[in-house]
This record gives sequence, C-alpha cells and structure tokens, in this order.
Amino acid sequence: MTGPGVSWLACGMDEVPADKAWLQEPEASRLDSMTYTKRRTEARLGRWTAKKTVALVAGIDAGPRGKHRVMIRNAPDGAPEAFIDGRPAPMTIAMTDRADWAVCATLPGQRRIGCDLELVEARSDRFVRDYFTAAERELVASRYGEKDLLANLIWSAKESALKV
Repeated sequence: MTGPGVSWLACGMDEVPADKAWLQEPEASRLDSMTYTKRRTEARLGRWTAKKTVALVAGIDAGPRGKHRVMIRNAPDGAPEAFIDGRPAPMTIAMTDRADWAVCATLPGQRRIGCDLELVEARSDRFVRDYFTAAERELVASRYGEKDLLANLIWSAKESALKV
C-alpha cells in the first residue's frame, strides 16, 4: 500500500456497504442526485475507497465512524479533495475506477498525483497509432507476447499523468 511518499489502496464493489452511514450529507446528496445507476454505483465505490485510504493514511479508524470523519469532494477543477473533520487533509488524492474496482492514491502535502486503473485488453493498431508516440509504438511492436499488457501500461501511465 505504500511507496516513497505514495500510499494507495484498491477496493472491490463487494466491500461497499449498502447503507449511507459512512457518508457525510453532502456526499450522500451528491450520490442521490446522480441519474444513472451505473455512475452512482461507481461513484459510491470511489468514495468508499478514497475515504478508507485517507483514514488509513491519516491513522484514524477505517471503520464506518472513521470514514464519516473523512469527506471527499471535488475541487472547482474537478480533482478530488479530502477533508478530515471539516479541514483539508494533509495529503493530495487521486481516484480511479474500472470494472467494479477502485484505487485511491495519496501523496503527502499539496503536490499533485494521478492514478489510473485499466483492464489488460486488446488495443487496436489504430488506437496505438492515434495515442502513442513513435517510441511508444516501437516499444509495443517489439514485445510480441506482451503487446496488450504493454499498450495498457503505457495508456494507464498517460491517463495518470493527465490527471496531474
């Protein structure tokens, strides 16, 4: 879960409680206002994962009571922000979700961080041509048995950088 200054946690959809006791009112209202069930479900998973990550990194109870002390909201630019007991958390967070899994990464202080979660899936030659540099395309082409893995790693790295 930790690296040089970076902490992260992955959670699956099956971990998210059905109740709202772990949400603060603004979070619950935001989720309730989402029209599409899929988006609301993904957002719940993301919030659960972020709140659990922030609680663990901050050294507070990661159970429902501790998670209720943590609030995740969006900054004006859309980036997620963490608050503990109504005050900005001493960390920056990044969130991502894919295929009923979510990841939250944290970095101490106010430095920006990005993260992305992808399935290893086939990427077409056109996709690689459109989104990768010449050097990246050469690297993907040179790794015959690992083409899909490498293409998805590069894509995920690009997505993470864009979030910063």
